[in-house]
Amino acid sequence: MGSIKIWDFWASKYEGLWVQKYSLSPTRREIIKEIRKIIKPSVGYHILDMGCGTGQLIREMQEVFKDVPICYTGVDISPKMIEAARSRDKCGTYINCSVQDFSDAKEAYDIVVCSHSFPYYPSKEKVFHKFRGLLKEEGTLLLAQASVNTVYDMIAMFFVKFTTSSAEYLSLKKIQALAKGSFKLMHIQRIKEKWFMPSICLFVFKKDGNGS
Repeated sequence: MGSIKIWDFWASKYEGLWVQKYSLSPTRREIIKEIRKIIKPSVGYHILDMGCGTGQLIREMQEVFKDVPICYTGVDISPKMIEAARSRDKCGTYINCSVQDFSDAKEAYDIVVCSHSFPYYPSKEKVFHKFRGLLKEEGTLLLAQASVNTVYDMIAMFFVKFTTSSAEYLSLKKIQALAKGSFKLMHIQRIKEKWFMPSICLFVFKKDGNGS
């Protein structure tokens, strides 16, 4: 089954999957905590969620930051995921597109979020360059992913691959190496809802003004 077909298959079931409780929901919570540190109520923002799925994170941000003027854009490669997102949120903008093909000549974003979709992207170094090009100067990239750093992580993520498309769960060192030159790492937030979950890390990057 092709990668798009897999995510289309999961679209109608996605918000009820068990990983919501122990992985996806805790990750969204930590992302929103980081965004709280960035935004100011009187300032307008543009936020891009790359790999938005059914738009859960955007809907949660809309509720938490309802008094802040924020324009939200969600992008996902799965038509069914985007269809579900649009049906549940009439205010955000949702685009069916791959990360490689996405471009936005009209907007530069204050914040780009990529939550649990980065491992599925080919040419990961190019994706970092893509994110950098989409951000305003001093913009923030919030990148969350399961990260294979231990034998246990490797075993846990080995079984995950049977329910998703092909993925590469990079270690902390590899992520930092790929981002070098495009972003400055501010900090890493580890997300561990339960002991049996593999390492999940939220990287907070600032656009590096010295990057090419």
